[in-house]
Parts: sequence; C-alpha cells; structure tokens
Amino acid sequence: MPAEAPPGRARPDVAGREAEAVKLENWPIDRIKPYERNPRANDAAVEAVAESIKRFGFRQPIVVDAEGVIVCGHTRWKAARKLGLDKVPVHVASDLTPEQIRAYRIADNKTAELAEWNLDLLPIELAELQDAGIDWSLLGFDSDELAKLLALDTPRRAALARRVATRFALRNGGVSRAGRRGGRQARPDRPRRGARAAG
Repeated sequence: MPAEAPPGRARPDVAGREAEAVKLENWPIDRIKPYERNPRANDAAVEAVAESIKRFGFRQPIVVDAEGVIVCGHTRWKAARKLGLDKVPVHVASDLTPEQIRAYRIADNKTAELAEWNLDLLPIELAELQDAGIDWSLLGFDSDELAKLLALDTPRRAALARRVATRFALRNGGVSRAGRRGGRQARPDRPRRGARAAG
C-alpha cells in the first residue's frame, strides 16, 4: 500500500502519476448528494445548463467523493433534476483526500474566473454560427452582450447583431436596447469574467 501523505498534501500515487482515463459510472440521480456547505451560488445558471444538456447531451460528469457527495457539478445536478433525468454520468474521486476534495471544490469554481475572452477571436466564432441554427440563448450571453460582440469590425456582424437582438426581443416579449441601436458601435466592455454555465 502507498504511504499516507501528511494532511493537505497529495499522496505520491496521485501527484506523481501520468494522466489516466477517467472512469465514469452511471448513477441514479437520487444517489447523489449535494454538498451542504457549497459556497458557490448557481441557481441563476441552472436553466441555461439544463438547456445545454438537452441540446448537446450530458458531456461533463458530476464529480463526487466516495460518499456520493458532490465535489464538482452542483449546477449540472440541479439541471439534471430539472430535466427529470433518472441517471447521470458520475466520476468518483475516491483517490483524493478530504483536504484535496475541499480544495478541488473551490479551485474548480475559482479557476474558471481567471480566464478572459479574446475579443478579436470571439466575434468571429459567434459570426460563424449565424446560419447554424443554434439557439443563441444557449451561449450564456445576454442580448446586449451579443449585440456588442457581433457588431464589431464589419457590417456583416452589425447586421447579425440586429437580427440577434430582434430574436431576443421577440422571445422575451419586448424590444431590447440593442435592438434599437443601429450602425457601427464602439468596442464593447469585456464580457463578464468566468462566464460559463457548467458548475
């Protein structure tokens, strides 16, 4: 048996080994338990994540500890319950110490906030979805953010921005501020950091 590591330090068999294939299991959703002291408020993201799962499939497993308590994936768990799923993919992090579990739970949420969008490339990626039939609401941006991003640099993106704003306005039963704007717009403020729907 490998030697036990001091509290808070990875065991040698965890820190020193090469990456291995993650073992996945399908668990009944009722077997999974939320972490009662989860410091991340995620209710606002549940609907978007549920829609993403419905359209794209359950692509990221819920990570749990040996007792079935969620380490990463509270939002996906809530979204799966909202969709009425009976089973979900799970990875059991049985090789992590309780201290590592606690640290991983925090790091998984915090590290996402450290990334930023490349505002030269993001508008290009969005523009190429123009004719793909993708529901823009799945992307996690609101109508004003999308309109600003899509109006960058070219008339084609400006026209697409107006179309997107109109679709949002019709879906929400009103006219968005972006829908009333015309012409070229200044470079937008940066979108919110760490914007992702998966939790």
